[in-house]
Amino acid sequence: MDERENFIRRTLVGAGIAGAAGTVVLFLVGRSSWAVAFGLGAAVSLGNFHLITRAVMHLTDLDTGRASGHLWKGALFRFAMVAIVLFVAVVVLRVNVLALLAGLLAMQLVMIGYWIVQSAQANPK
Repeated sequence: MDERENFIRRTLVGAGIAGAAGTVVLFLVGRSSWAVAFGLGAAVSLGNFHLITRAVMHLTDLDTGRASGHLWKGALFRFAMVAIVLFVAVVVLRVNVLALLAGLLAMQLVMIGYWIVQSAQANPK
């Protein structure tokens, strides 16, 4: 596994642990519906990040003409999947929208915080 893949894996694992911890805390304080919504938001955020990284890593293998089409197809697929999951969560399952948004946002903040820490610790060559 190269350094880039290792960085992505550590990002996903760390954010996944943070999402699971937030979900467990909400369950422990008696907010089970919030916990489900927060966990779903965290899972959607992590899944979207995983799909983005796969698409970007695959771009290096494609020629310039095919890369643009691949990028558009991947983006449309991601948006469609996220829209379907969020629609089902909000309209069908009736999860708490604020907790869902908190899960989505929390994972983004955890990942950005991790990247900032890693960038600050990088040794310039």
